[in-house]
Amino acid sequence: MSRYPSNAPGLLAGGEIFDALPDAWLVLDEDAQVVAVNRAYLKLLGSEREAVVGRSVYDINQVGSREQREERRRWLHAVLAHLAPGEARLSPPIRYDLDPHRDGRLQTRYWQVRARLLEAGDNRRLYGLCVLDITDGMEAAGRDQRERAKLRSQARLRQVLMEEATAQLRTQQERFQQALAFANVGAIELETATGELICNVQLKALLGLDPDAVLTKTRLFEECIDEAHRARVQDAFDETLRTGTPIEVDFLVTLPGGAPRWILLRAAGQAHRDGVGASIAGLALDITARKESELQHVAIAQAERQARRQSEEATRAMDHFVTAVSHELRSPLGAILSWATLLQRTSDTAHMMRAGTVIERNARQLALMVDDLLDSGAIATGKLSVQLAPVDLGALTGNVAEDMRVSIEAKGLCLVADELSSCIVMADEARIRQVIWNLLTNATKFCVEGRVTVAVQTDGGEALLMVRDTGRGIAPEALERIFERFHQEDGGGRASGLGLGLWLARNIVQLHGGTITAHSEGRGCGATFWIRLPLYR
Repeated sequence: MSRYPSNAPGLLAGGEIFDALPDAWLVLDEDAQVVAVNRAYLKLLGSEREAVVGRSVYDINQVGSREQREERRRWLHAVLAHLAPGEARLSPPIRYDLDPHRDGRLQTRYWQVRARLLEAGDNRRLYGLCVLDITDGMEAAGRDQRERAKLRSQARLRQVLMEEATAQLRTQQERFQQALAFANVGAIELETATGELICNVQLKALLGLDPDAVLTKTRLFEECIDEAHRARVQDAFDETLRTGTPIEVDFLVTLPGGAPRWILLRAAGQAHRDGVGASIAGLALDITARKESELQHVAIAQAERQARRQSEEATRAMDHFVTAVSHELRSPLGAILSWATLLQRTSDTAHMMRAGTVIERNARQLALMVDDLLDSGAIATGKLSVQLAPVDLGALTGNVAEDMRVSIEAKGLCLVADELSSCIVMADEARIRQVIWNLLTNATKFCVEGRVTVAVQTDGGEALLMVRDTGRGIAPEALERIFERFHQEDGGGRASGLGLGLWLARNIVQLHGGTITAHSEGRGCGATFWIRLPLYR
């Protein structure tokens, strides 16, 4: 926990950071009471925190002569009086001696204070004071001044100082430009009122422009910055102009050769002192390698999440499949065992015939399940093959429909198979029969009343097989999942089967170069399945 008030912005945001500042700082409230000091201040003045915090700034460090103390009071009052919010005020230097060893021997010291008015909320005001010991500078300045006074006149001195400042500024500018060039950092300054843009050659190079190219705000946004990022960059510019808060925004540019490049811009807006207009100044870096790495990590993380979801779904599907297999195998096996026991205990011919019929029917059901499991394994390993030969799809569908008519009508459903056009396709008759059988079985299973319709016709260069029922239908979001391995869309109430029928059907149809799709208006609206196979030519 911070030892300083959490509602004081800037200097007090995070007490540890404030305490570690290299400059000597203290914070005052509206009554000039010391709210907080950092270690640098305590070390500079040789004070303890308890001797400073909570006391008036005019009452601390009371050393030196009476005249010095009075002058210090007036000096502090002048720097704090009428300070506007956000205004930074630098006091003039003042001499104020200290007694660092507490032995009465004063040391000559010179001080300067930089003050700023902070807003802390709830109409409270805080003053931040940065205390600067400028003794060395003042003494050096005094020595230099005395030396110059010996050598030059006052006019010559001003000229020399101006020349030195100009030379120093020029040297600093050259070093700054050299540093930007060495680090490949682009510099930009944008006048928002006129749209005038000043930049260095490094920024032009980052944007893919020639060194002598003219860069304007319009060209920056309409040509250089990728269209998908322009609004976001403009919003960032507007934000820093409105609040003065520094911004950090990245955007994509496309170089003339087509290569993408990611640019990071750090900038801040500042209103002009005359109150007319504002500008944005900042630096730009090439972060392409870092951004591509970030995007790659994001893609990998998304892929991992997707793989994890798929793995979890596969695990759930396998659990469901094991449960379904256990249930589906148990029923026919139980029937077979029960009737086999009855055969051993009865000599009644009627019971023996019925037992044989039941055992045969359940054995066939088990055989179909085993075939589906074997076909599933063959498809999963890529070993399922088809023997193609010309097959009349209409005739084959009619035969399967007639084979199933008794079981369909026994459930109280109406089987409609009136439109079965002759369509010759290249197919494995046994495999296509298996697909038709699965579709009609599913239609019967999920249809409580109504009818099951099957039709075959030509559609361009394809044969079109349709199976439609008036059953409980399929939810739109589940239309693709019904073709997944082990998936069962029960729609309320448990659906028998292993969840392999439609998955097997899709794979078999795809082996024939065809497609299988499903359509349903939703729950209670029935379902329609279409199979398309290329016609034999």
